[in-house]
Parts: sequence; structure tokens; C-alpha cells
Amino acid sequence: MKFITAKELFESKPEPVQWVCKPWLAREAITVLDGAPKSAGKTTFALAMCAAILRGEEFLGEPTTKTAIVYLTEEARTSFMAAMRRAGITDTSDFHILFWRETHQVHDRGSELSAWEQVMDKAVRHAKQVGAKLLVVDTFAQFAKLTGDKENSAGDVLMAMRPIQKARDEDLAVLVNRHERKGGGSVGESGRGSSALSGAVDIILQLKNPEGRQADTHRKIDALSRFDETPPQMTISLTEDGYQVLGETGAVAVPVAMKQILACLPLDSAVAVCMEQLRERTGLARTTLQAALSQLQEDGTIDRLGSGKKGDAHRYWRNAAETPSP
Repeated sequence: MKFITAKELFESKPEPVQWVCKPWLAREAITVLDGAPKSAGKTTFALAMCAAILRGEEFLGEPTTKTAIVYLTEEARTSFMAAMRRAGITDTSDFHILFWRETHQVHDRGSELSAWEQVMDKAVRHAKQVGAKLLVVDTFAQFAKLTGDKENSAGDVLMAMRPIQKARDEDLAVLVNRHERKGGGSVGESGRGSSALSGAVDIILQLKNPEGRQADTHRKIDALSRFDETPPQMTISLTEDGYQVLGETGAVAVPVAMKQILACLPLDSAVAVCMEQLRERTGLARTTLQAALSQLQEDGTIDRLGSGKKGDAHRYWRNAAETPSP
């Protein structure tokens, strides 16, 4: 063991953070990407990042560092090739893939390392050999063989994280994809299995459908990070030209919510609707609904009845004289 001073540490690393894809992936850091299986679009998002990194192009308006990539995937060749084609990763020798089925021949017996440790050791050595600075594991539980109760065991999860942490210490940026639990939850708590994994990484990203009835191509990113550069929230959209930033989540959600509310409100005060009715009709969160209603009232496009007290809830209707049809 060797202790170093703060001065020695900062002199040895001229740049505090060396981003591979700012502000999501950094060298010597682990990023975990959580999302619902087959609906959030984790692999689509990860491959879009990879495509930008392979070309050294911006991703979501921020710079990337061009580098080779090693990608471990649980998908079959056919489905992964389709995802790669959509991302534009076809004609390159810098994208190195290890399919999960290729790891079946690796066994715990006959080695001091577990099968999972052997797979990661080979992946790290291959990354060094080809000059890759990004290693992707998609998904963590599948490759680490965290089945049954193991995925919920803090001890088993932390043990399985050790090869990931060793890869990080080899000057790699590591992206780990993880399925979201059925009940979902807030960022850092939504990932399937033990929450111990969240404490062992540097950046947590939660990719999900935004609240309300927004376009199918829209996604919300919630983030927890040890780095100040990572925004806590962002709303993005997948277009023909790739992912585009729509803005901070609140800035996007409120205008969308205003349109949804106007489409639901009656023109007659006799049938004005309350907050709970609007929530049922729009699917919006209460905070977003309140912000949108406040803005509509300020604009004079809706009117309100009721005192807001028990038995006399606020009720809203659209002012036809001031509001064009949504």
C-alpha cells in the first residue's frame, strides 16, 4: 500500500475528469444505466452513445472522445445486429463485441477466478490490446450470473461488482446496463436487485418514458452523479438524426402538460373538473399538473371555481374567449 498527498494526486492527473462521453461516461468511472426491459430503450441509448464515440462526434450537444469500444451483450446476434444497424454501427473495426453465448464455455472450476472474473479479465485485456477506453456490460445480472436470490443479496452484488471496479481502475470508462424492477422507483432505487450496486458506482442514469402522454420517442433521464457536470434531469427525443435534447425536464413537461389540460377541460363552468379528474385524464404527476394549471391561469386561458378546501375542491374550465382550440 502507498499513500500519496493531494498535491501528488493532482499533479499526476492534469485533468480531474477525462470524459469519454460528457457528462455520462468518464474514464476511471462506472456508469450504470437503469431502465425497464424492452421499453425504456437502454441498448438503443447505449449504442447511440457508442456510435458518437466511435466517430468522435457530439452526443446530446456535448463532446466525446474518439476511441475503440468493447461491448458485452446478452442479445443474440440477429437482434443485436439490427440494433447496431439502427445506430449506424456497421462498417467499423473499432467496435468489439462479445456475445453472452460465447461465455458458456467459461467455468469456475480449474481456475482461481470465477467464470465472471475470467470473462471480465479477458474483456479488459482485449480493451487494452485494441486501445479501447470504453467497456460496456449489457446487462450486468446476465453476465455476472446473478440469478434468483443472488441479485437481491448485497454481498453477492458487491462481489460481482469487483471485476467491474477492477476494469475501472485500468483507466477505462465502464457502462453497465441494468434492468429496472417491476415497481420502478426513483433514480438510484429503481434498478432490479440489491441497492448495493448503486453505492458502488459513480454515475446512475435512469432512462424512462416521461410523465403524461408525450410522444413515444421522448425519454426522460434522471441522474445521480459524483460529477458536477452531469445534469440531474434531461428530456430527449429519438429522431432520424439521432437523439436530440428537448431541454430540462420541467421546461419540457409543463408546456406539454398545458396542451393536454386544455384538451381535457370543458368550456362550461357547470361541468368544471377538479385536479383528481385531470390527473386521471392526463396521467400527469401532481407537481407538473399544478405548474401547468398555474401558468394557464396566469395567461388567462382557464378559469377556476372553488375554495380549494375539503368539500369544495378547485375546479377548472377553459375560457373559450381567450383560448384557441388545442
